[in-house]
Amino acid sequence: MAVISAGPLRRPFPRPAPTSNRQFAILLAAEGISMLGSRITFVALPWLVLTSTDSALLAGVAGFAEMLPYVLSGLIGGPIVDRVGPRPTAVAADTASVLAVAGIPIFAFYQDTSLTVLILLIALAGALRGFGDAAKRALLPRTIAAAGVSTERGTTLYDGVARASTLIGLPLAGLLIAALGPSTVLLFDAATFGVAALLIGALVRVGAADAAACDEQKEQGYAAALRNGFRYVRADRLILGVMSLLFVTNMFDQAYATVFIPVWVRDGPHGPAALGVVGTAFGLGAVAGNILYTVFATRLPRRLTFGICFFLGGPAQLLALALTDRVWVVLATAAISGALMSTVNPILLAAVYRRIPVHMHGRVISVLISVSWAGIPLGGVLGGWATDVLGLRTAALLAAIGYLAVTAAPFVFPAWQALDRTDPVPKAVAPA
Repeated sequence: MAVISAGPLRRPFPRPAPTSNRQFAILLAAEGISMLGSRITFVALPWLVLTSTDSALLAGVAGFAEMLPYVLSGLIGGPIVDRVGPRPTAVAADTASVLAVAGIPIFAFYQDTSLTVLILLIALAGALRGFGDAAKRALLPRTIAAAGVSTERGTTLYDGVARASTLIGLPLAGLLIAALGPSTVLLFDAATFGVAALLIGALVRVGAADAAACDEQKEQGYAAALRNGFRYVRADRLILGVMSLLFVTNMFDQAYATVFIPVWVRDGPHGPAALGVVGTAFGLGAVAGNILYTVFATRLPRRLTFGICFFLGGPAQLLALALTDRVWVVLATAAISGALMSTVNPILLAAVYRRIPVHMHGRVISVLISVSWAGIPLGGVLGGWATDVLGLRTAALLAAIGYLAVTAAPFVFPAWQALDRTDPVPKAVAPA
């Protein structure tokens, strides 16, 4: 298997033309706009269900209805991305998402619309977003390589865009919900999908179907290509460790974001605008941390940096909700957590992209992300159940304890030492 190198990928690309750099910037812009809308929906959907039903459990069910199809579609879409190409798949999925997401507030305007219909629309929107995100994750390393940017720098810039979208989107969501209501706010998300589809479709030229992937799938078929993705993941102990860790932590993060925070706002003296305040604090810390990590990334040991930041930053917000009522403590903890967690994704993305052949990016990354995110649908439901039965503080404390237990893995299991190795990339995993 490939191991991680500190320098740029060893690829036979010519010196990048200015247009290649622009395509990478355009992809980042499209992702930023799309993520901005998704962050707003992330707040608006559970708040819509919570205020309509007064049930934390049903708010968790709404999150489950969106994320389960998201995970499944990302999984089954991997071979399709490799066969069709990440760019056309991303454009098609984002275009269809415009209609699906816009349908949620349109149907919500009718008071006799059942919750079942809205849940089905939410599930459809989640499935389409899963296809689109799987395609964009496979498109990202191609635009990074075409621009001549190192993997570490490219993934850090990508994560910075995601953090900035969170910083802007969450407080904007709270303000828009307070002013317009959650149903109307969802139309903004639909528009962002349309803008992203236009930018990628018109201005990004890399990401056509890979010849090696097409030939392989013609010979073996869709099912065999999907099995190859699972086989590749199963053979890599580091990727298995990443999947296992993220499965559990994503479950706790989903419970925190879609259940614990809305219940904290509902039960406290805060209005709906406070939904975005915690996200703002986290986003400010994350953007600051991302900038610092961009400067010092090459000087820091990957595994130690990843392990310490995840172990301290992940459960911190849960502990704050469990142990104090003071708003300033919750906000300060969120900012510190954001700064620490800003290192996690760039380290993991760089490691994963280096370990996987380009023609298998779609199916392998889809397996990795889908299994990692499979805990997200469970997180909302379990978090809602625990909150209704045990209360917010007890549920948050139990989640924090679980978070601490699993994030100790990078210090315990030898497979994580691969994050620090800088051996040359083997030819077996070099791009064609």
